[in-house]
Amino acid sequence: MLRLFTYGMFVVGVSDGQDANVFTANWLTQVSFDPPMVAVSVENDTRSKRLIDASGRFAVSVLAVGQRQIAADLGRSSGQSPKKLEGVGHRFAANGCPVLEDALGYVACEVRGSVPAGDSTVYVGEVVEAASFRGGEPLTMKDAGFRHFG
Repeated sequence: MLRLFTYGMFVVGVSDGQDANVFTANWLTQVSFDPPMVAVSVENDTRSKRLIDASGRFAVSVLAVGQRQIAADLGRSSGQSPKKLEGVGHRFAANGCPVLEDALGYVACEVRGSVPAGDSTVYVGEVVEAASFRGGEPLTMKDAGFRHFG
């Protein structure tokens, strides 16, 4: 039944000074309007989790329909693909985290809390910056045909 839940496809950018990474995520949701907040689930044994823990920040780029391949490419582990950002158009949000220039837009967040959740950690981030780059429909897990991106 859990595979019947609907999910979007996002690219989460993380940074701690000069070290930056991105990963594809589908376990992400808005959790508050006032203040605006989102929650994202990050696998415990990843470089990205270590960067979030060190910096207390992340940014979320919203992928568009038709960006399935970039979701797949950026979904590889940093161990398999340590320089995922090379060749991908990106900039850095005000919080220092990478966001994709070809995305529909992004939100940049500062971590306000976290909770262990099995093989992952759920981070709650307050939106401190947001921008829309273009119109379009967001990519979903169903559209992409993927089973899981943590």
